[in-house]
Amino acid sequence: MTQASDGPGDLHLATVVVDVQDMRRAVDFWCAALGYRQLEAEMDPRFVMLVHPEGARLPVSLQLADAPPREPVRVHLDLYTSEQDRHVERLVGLGATRVTDWPYPDDPDFVVLRDPDGNEFCVIDHAGL
Repeated sequence: MTQASDGPGDLHLATVVVDVQDMRRAVDFWCAALGYRQLEAEMDPRFVMLVHPEGARLPVSLQLADAPPREPVRVHLDLYTSEQDRHVERLVGLGATRVTDWPYPDDPDFVVLRDPDGNEFCVIDHAGL
């Protein structure tokens, strides 16, 4: 039997960290993609936290990496929207690329993209979440 003191207590997910190789490009892409802004006025070339302007969503942090992402990726971002087609086109216009060789099911509700650094993320047709 687990006691309450053995539980998670104040442990919680605070941010998602994305490894990038070009900090300026990544800040520009993710701020435009999500409508976020840098938390700090000055950009640290090694680590930047991006936040929702009203604090309504989970922050995304960008961390400088020495190498591009390796496959298979173990973690990726899922972006939910009721306007999937519009956002996929918008994100591609911002510099994302479509992953065309993904093993999609017959009727997928998601589109796999890569950010300018090659990190995979999905745009999921999921209204209301």
